Amino acid sequence: MADLPDHVITLIFLRVPTKPLFRFKSLSKHWNRVISDPEFIKSRSRRMIFLPSLPFDHAIDNTGAPSMAKLTSPIIYPKLYKGITIVGSFNGIFFLVLKYCKPLIIDYRWFHDHMILYNPLSGEFKALPFRPASDSHSTYVFGFGYGYGATTNDLKIVRLKTDSEYHEVFDLKTWSWSRPSELIRSNRSWGNWSATFANGFLYWNAERREDLCPAILAFDIKNMVFSEIEYPDGCFGLGTYNAWLCMLCPQVNMDGFELRVMNEHGSWSTICLFTSSFKTLIYHEAALGGLCILDDGKLLMSKSSKEFIIYDMFEDSYKEVNALTSVVRAGRLQCVEYVESLISPSDVCYTSI
Repeated sequence: MADLPDHVITLIFLRVPTKPLFRFKSLSKHWNRVISDPEFIKSRSRRMIFLPSLPFDHAIDNTGAPSMAKLTSPIIYPKLYKGITIVGSFNGIFFLVLKYCKPLIIDYRWFHDHMILYNPLSGEFKALPFRPASDSHSTYVFGFGYGYGATTNDLKIVRLKTDSEYHEVFDLKTWSWSRPSELIRSNRSWGNWSATFANGFLYWNAERREDLCPAILAFDIKNMVFSEIEYPDGCFGLGTYNAWLCMLCPQVNMDGFELRVMNEHGSWSTICLFTSSFKTLIYHEAALGGLCILDDGKLLMSKSSKEFIIYDMFEDSYKEVNALTSVVRAGRLQCVEYVESLISPSDVCYTSI
């Protein structure tokens, strides 16, 4: 194949299953270049919605008509874990936090979480260095975030501890943890929820300790600074719409909902008003943490362990997706949208993408 032109090699590789392609990348620099070409990756990639389950082997193929797809699950032992937090994704690589059923003890230090970078297409994963919660047996609840600042090579993971002023940052370029001096000024409780990433910021649902009022905790990744945004009255469910932070809110004095998008820091605009026959399900899933706002203006909800609803807020229409087997949710329905990628978790750690 060395003498074949690139377009012929591309046609051949388009027919090759995913796993052999990953092996082919290491056999030849020429093949690696062809397989890593963005247009080739795009031609093979599907738009997917990742679902939290143990083992994490389910996703919804949202390329055309939504359908359930089986993923390549990494070689882990699900019985070691009691929950999974899907923190976020970047270029098809996920950051997942697996919570141990029993804390792992290393050198008299307690570890409650197993943190990994994972490619659902290949099943390849890479574990982050352990970061102890404490030197004692205390159990802490963490909030996590995954995103980048001004450029995509500024990829970072942020870990917050409930009711603490301190936070920790993992830099994927240097592959190391640090504890910045910037403090979270007032006590807040954000629970075991992951942040929503939008335009260089991480956003957590939070609660002010002094008055128990809901708030949004924002973190500027580039400048490493925290701020607080007032929570719109009655709104729920942080998400993104066209990459902008958004929320779902009940219409005032009306039997319906509105989708609001944040234009500037704390300034919101309504872009969609709708009523829905799924009103009860929307409130039910929101209360259980099972409502997902998709970036294209749709809602993903779970009717049962084998049936999901994708509801279009703009068209007032819906589609049902039936699971191949029962999807046992390990935690809330933290669905995350992504486009499949042939990138290795090791590459996303050390190279600019």
